[in-house]
Amino acid sequence: MPVTRFTSPVDGVTIDELSAVVVLPAFAQAVHSALPRAQVTVDADPLARVRDTGEIALVPPSLVNVSVKTLSINGRYYWDAGDAGDYPLRVVTAGGAVLPSTKWKMVAAGEMIFGRGVQERIERHQHGDASSVFTEVRAIIRSGDLAVATLEAPLSGNANQWCDTCMRFVGNERYAAAIAQAGFGVVSLAANHIGDAGPIGVLNTIRALDSVGIAHAGAGADRVAAHEPAFVTAGGQRVAVLAYNDVPPASYAAGETSPGSAQLTHDDPEYRSVRAEIARARARADVVIVLAHWGIEYEDAPQPQVVAAAHAMIEAGAAVVIGDHPHWVQSVESYRGAFITYGIGNFVFDQMWSMETREGSIEEIYFDGVRPVAVRIRPTIIDDYYRPRLLAANEAAYRDTLARIWRHSIFK
Repeated sequence: MPVTRFTSPVDGVTIDELSAVVVLPAFAQAVHSALPRAQVTVDADPLARVRDTGEIALVPPSLVNVSVKTLSINGRYYWDAGDAGDYPLRVVTAGGAVLPSTKWKMVAAGEMIFGRGVQERIERHQHGDASSVFTEVRAIIRSGDLAVATLEAPLSGNANQWCDTCMRFVGNERYAAAIAQAGFGVVSLAANHIGDAGPIGVLNTIRALDSVGIAHAGAGADRVAAHEPAFVTAGGQRVAVLAYNDVPPASYAAGETSPGSAQLTHDDPEYRSVRAEIARARARADVVIVLAHWGIEYEDAPQPQVVAAAHAMIEAGAAVVIGDHPHWVQSVESYRGAFITYGIGNFVFDQMWSMETREGSIEEIYFDGVRPVAVRIRPTIIDDYYRPRLLAANEAAYRDTLARIWRHSIFK
C-alpha cells in the first residue's frame, strides 16, 4: 500500500500517478513488474525515508505504522472495513501475501459539555432535542467499531436551565440518550468540570450513562471506582479505557469514600501509580486506551510534564493516548509504535469567541489486531455555539487546523 509523510497534504493517489516509489529490496522486482513505468528506489527502511523526504513508499500492510500516512489508492483506503481481496494494487512475492484479517477502527472526538450555551441551543432552538448536536457528525462517529470522547461536565437532573456567562456546565440527564444514539461507546468523565453539580452530580451522570449503555472511565463513587478501567469489545479485541485529569480544582477528585474523578499527579516519581494501573489493565485486555484531561488552556504545544506523562503511559502498555482540555488542537506524536494526541480540541462546546476554540478534530485510528497502524485526522468546526461539523478540505479553517497540529508534532 502507498504511504508517505504523515503531514503530507496528499490523501490519495491513483496507480497511474505512482511515477516514483520507494520499496524494500525484497519487493523491488515485483513492484517494477507491476508498475513498469515507475521509477523504483530501493531502501532498507522505506518508512524512515518517506518521513524525511515526503516521497511515496509501497510497503506491505505488516510494515505500516502510525509514524506515516496511509494513502488511498484508486479511491480505496486499505484500513477501512471490507475485503482486502479486491485491493487495487496486489504484489505477490515468492513468500506469498499475508493480509490482515483483524482490522478495526476507533473514532475519537474531543470535549463535550451539555450546559450553558449548548443547552440554550438544545432547549430554545431545538425544543429539547439533544440529538440535534450530532446531526453533522453522526455518520463518522457511527463508522467506528468504537467511538470515544470526553464528557467534561455532568448530566444531573432534568430541570437545569442554561446560563450565558457562568462557569457551571450542568446538562440534563436525558441528553445521555443522544450521546448513545450518536454512537459513542465510552466516554471519559475525568475532567475539571465533572464536579459542577457536586458529588451527587457525578453519581447522577454515571447512572444516566449506565441507563443508555455508555461505558465510562475516570470518575466513580470513590477513588477505586474512579481509577477502574472501562472494558468494551471492538474488532474482536478486549479494550480497556482508562481516564485521568490533572486540572484543578482538586476538590473534584474522588476520595476514599467520596465521588469524583481520577487524578493524574505529575509529582508521582516516574508516574508509578499510572504505570501500575495501565499495566494491570493491559493484563486484563488486549488493547489499552488512555483519555487524559490535561495541560494549559489556549496553547498549541503540550507542556513538558504532559509529554512525560504520555510517554510513561505508552511505556506501561497503552496503545493510544488521547488528550484534551486546552480547547485548542495540539500536536500529535508517534512513540514506540503507539499514537499520542496531546490536544484533540473542542467538539460539543459553546466557545464561539475564537477560531481556535471553534476548531477541533475527529481522529479515525485504525488497528490491525492490537497494533495501531494508521490515523486519519479530520478537522472540525463548531457552528452556532453547539453543533460540530467536518471541515471541507477547501476551507481555510481546515488548513489552519492541520497547520497548528503539525507545528509541534513528532513522527519517528
